[in-house]
Amino acid sequence: MKRKKINGIIISVFLVLSMAFSVSGSVLAAGGDGSGGGGGDGSGGGSSTDQTTVVETPVETTTTDPGAGDGSGGGKEEPLALVSADPAVATEDILVGSTFTLEFNKNIAYVAVRDNNLKAFTLWEGDTLVPVDVTMADDQLEPDLRDFVLIVPKEDLKAGTAYTLKVDNTLVAKSGAVLTEPMELTYTTVTPNASIFTTTNIILMIGAGIVVVAVIAVVVMKRKKA
Repeated sequence: MKRKKINGIIISVFLVLSMAFSVSGSVLAAGGDGSGGGGGDGSGGGSSTDQTTVVETPVETTTTDPGAGDGSGGGKEEPLALVSADPAVATEDILVGSTFTLEFNKNIAYVAVRDNNLKAFTLWEGDTLVPVDVTMADDQLEPDLRDFVLIVPKEDLKAGTAYTLKVDNTLVAKSGAVLTEPMELTYTTVTPNASIFTTTNIILMIGAGIVVVAVIAVVVMKRKKA
């Protein structure tokens, strides 16, 4: 009888302990879910709030063709043209020792085109070629003179004579621009004032002097006889 009671007590204690362990397991399981959910929600929410989206905008780069300009304004599309001339074109009283300076609207002294451009300028007396020296500045050392050319006759020009300064359309600018057509610039040298000391005039003056002396001599002789 006593043994049955003891067994009953043992079984009761075992059932109580089993129930206690079951409840503890349920609580621990619930505690694990809570921490996991809380940790997940907290980190997820924080990350979503603090994250910043950066959008990169592509930058357009403009590339300029180095051959499109000539360094003094305008590109290849704008033709090469004469800006000024000294002496002015069509002057009819230039000095026999004159030189000619031409200014263009583009760089004609660039090293790659200079030698060819020097050959584009010639001076003519009718159909006769007049020897000249043609010079251009170094466009790197003297950039202000890169649009100019100087033509110097090797000898003085003839007085009262018409000349034509020709510019061939082989003239080309640094940009590649050329003349639309060849150019002809006309000039006339000054005519000197007529001198009274020509050979004919000298002979006439000598003859007149002889006549005057003869007349004076005749008058003097008549007075003596009287």
